[in-house]
Amino acid sequence: MTAEPRVWCAMIYVADSRDVAGAVRRSKPLHWKQEEARREGERWVTEMGLDPIRWEIVDDETLVGRIRGHFVVVSSLLLPKEEE
Repeated sequence: MTAEPRVWCAMIYVADSRDVAGAVRRSKPLHWKQEEARREGERWVTEMGLDPIRWEIVDDETLVGRIRGHFVVVSSLLLPKEEE
């Protein structure tokens, strides 16, 4: 039995605004590896001139990166199995 295919998505949110109702940025293409999604989030933070990210592992499927005024979420999704 093969493992279900998993993809990763990075999202960055504003932490101190009631006006933002979703991600400021989100991965357009999904990533096959967590590291790729994490690097995408780190690139956004650099482009936006924000402080370095302090990463926390939430569980096997989620990382949260804390930055003053923002936070980055790297989360995984399972792709559906191909029907036999």
